[in-house]
Amino acid sequence: MKDLKRIWLISLLVKLVISALIPLSADEAYYWVWSHKLQLSYFDHPPMVAWLFYLGHFLEPFMHAVRWPAVLLGHCTLGFGILLFKDALSLEKIRWWMYLVLFSPLLGFGSLIVTPDLPVVFFWVLSLYLFQEVLEKKNPNSYAALGAALGLGFCAKYHIVLFVPCLLLYFIFEKKWKDIQWKWVPLTILTGLIFCTPVLLWNYQNDFASFTFQLKHGLERDSYKFSWTSSYVLGQILIIFPWVLWAALKAKLPEKLRYLYYFAWFPLVFFFLTSFRALVEANWPIIALPAVCVLAACHPQIQKWLRYYVAFWSVIIVVVLTSLFVPAIRNTNSKISEPYDFQKLSSIAHEYSPLYAASYQMAASLWYFSKVPVYKLQGISRFDFFDTLKEANPAGNRFYLVKRETNGLPEWVSQQQWTHREIKKISPDFVLLEFTRQ
Repeated sequence: MKDLKRIWLISLLVKLVISALIPLSADEAYYWVWSHKLQLSYFDHPPMVAWLFYLGHFLEPFMHAVRWPAVLLGHCTLGFGILLFKDALSLEKIRWWMYLVLFSPLLGFGSLIVTPDLPVVFFWVLSLYLFQEVLEKKNPNSYAALGAALGLGFCAKYHIVLFVPCLLLYFIFEKKWKDIQWKWVPLTILTGLIFCTPVLLWNYQNDFASFTFQLKHGLERDSYKFSWTSSYVLGQILIIFPWVLWAALKAKLPEKLRYLYYFAWFPLVFFFLTSFRALVEANWPIIALPAVCVLAACHPQIQKWLRYYVAFWSVIIVVVLTSLFVPAIRNTNSKISEPYDFQKLSSIAHEYSPLYAASYQMAASLWYFSKVPVYKLQGISRFDFFDTLKEANPAGNRFYLVKRETNGLPEWVSQQQWTHREIKKISPDFVLLEFTRQ
């Protein structure tokens, strides 16, 4: 057990150092803006990611350590995993599981990036631990704690709802209904509803806008593209890694952990089916990966295959970090260089006021790096959190807009008789405009 604790602590220290050195991505900056506009929930996602950034505000003087509360929470996923498996698996298998998680592109290096995925994976694994407590202790406290964890998971990301069908499939196919203390189930439901009240209340007050947006985003498209399904399948094979996937498919779990079969495969199958309705982003089935890694760790050949897995993803991590910290390399890819480009661009927020941006990514990044509020101009791109703010609509007779040259303007600009002129080109991509009206 000391060996596991040492791996946990060393990997945490490495994560904290690297996460403080890497500038926030545009999406992270967007969630950071949320933390300066705290609400019960948000149009795009539930509020947990904003709460975590809020807890890190006092760390902002230390490079990008504002991530640390979220990174620490995400790393505690490993801790609850150890508690979950310590009585059912050997220390060697738990160690293999930890390596599979730590070198996973989404659960390992990806856990340095603060998105809703990070807390939802934590609450998913915490809920698995509490579910095992329910089966073993059969007391009301365990049922209440499970509901609380699921409710908080719902405040992290809506995908936590897949926990329920995984449970039902386990009880149905394993014929485990007798293990349920039915008199305490209402307690689980009640605590679950209590702890996800912020999300429910916000959606009730806003015509269920967030629920509707996520359902349409994930399930509704006018036509089908084969690339949705093929990219999903190939993406998951790469993320999980072919040999690890094979090991997981062939592994046998001890009886005590048989429920993990359902928590590993159902989310993957669910998103495979939804890929026939819409494009599925590669990170959406992330909740399946902790259980998939457990299955793989139980395969007799995993120790042999693990070296290829660790070597492959280690090389990828080194390449990514090198590309981030070596300007000559990162400038060859616009997506990698984007945070640094926005960081350079942020100085104009001190020179021109009020300054607006043409996308939520740009507005949030300029705000984060300059520490001067910069809003996305209302209606200039797809509806998002900024469009819900009154500050997104200029109040005076002059404002400035930074945008890519290819970006258009919202219709209300001409309708309200705003005139504009180009102040300067900031780079080959960006231009600064001044808007005035009588």
